[in-house]
Amino acid sequence: MEQHMWRNIGIGLAAGAALGMALAPRKKSLKATARKAARAMEDIAGNMVHDLGM
Repeated sequence: MEQHMWRNIGIGLAAGAALGMALAPRKKSLKATARKAARAMEDIAGNMVHDLGM
């Protein structure tokens, strides 16, 4: 069950990042936007690991 939860979380994070990149203003470069999205996902994952005590 836990494996499915992490898979679903990963899918949700990837979908959210893709949607955020698609809807982001075009003023920033794609590379900068991707870097920011990756940092945000790392922060979210780190917070979840910390909160779950893993």
